[in-house]
Amino acid sequence: METLMHNLHFILIKADSAAEAASETENLMLDWGNENNWRRVGGIASEDGSDDIDNHDDGRWPLSFLDAEAGLPKEGTYFSRAVGYLNREFTGPVTLPSAPFSTHPDLRSAIQEMGVMLRAFDPEHCNSNDLWRIGFNLKHLSELMESRNAVKHGEEIPQFYEGQFDHFGLTDETEQSDGARRYLVFLDMHS
Repeated sequence: METLMHNLHFILIKADSAAEAASETENLMLDWGNENNWRRVGGIASEDGSDDIDNHDDGRWPLSFLDAEAGLPKEGTYFSRAVGYLNREFTGPVTLPSAPFSTHPDLRSAIQEMGVMLRAFDPEHCNSNDLWRIGFNLKHLSELMESRNAVKHGEEIPQFYEGQFDHFGLTDETEQSDGARRYLVFLDMHS
């Protein structure tokens, strides 16, 4: 039995309306993936809150999913609340996305665990999947480090797994798009 994975990837884009933001995002994705990777636009949050769509294409991630998230303010626009959600994911405790799936209070302790695993890796007795998992976790830690550094240097909405739509993350397309306001498009990625 195959397990269907749903990943939330945010697209930050400029457009003149939420519907246009959805269309531009769909155009951006035309050549991405294959028959095993597909997507739906869920929520679309306008920066000023005046032009939101809760769930554009019946995606798994409508705007209202933020209402049930613990630790997020209930006030503010969905845009500002989504930015808060992203920043919480970037700056909170570190959970490794592959085995051993452990959670750490900070990057340093997660990196130390990866160091212990690498030192214990024996290429003659371990299998390549173990090394792949270590690499996957190290890539995740690298992405977190870049996003945290961007936040420290004043970036409001740092990119995370930029252009890697099948991962939880954010891709900023504002430089490649035109429009009167910024939107966060909640992209439901299936793989």
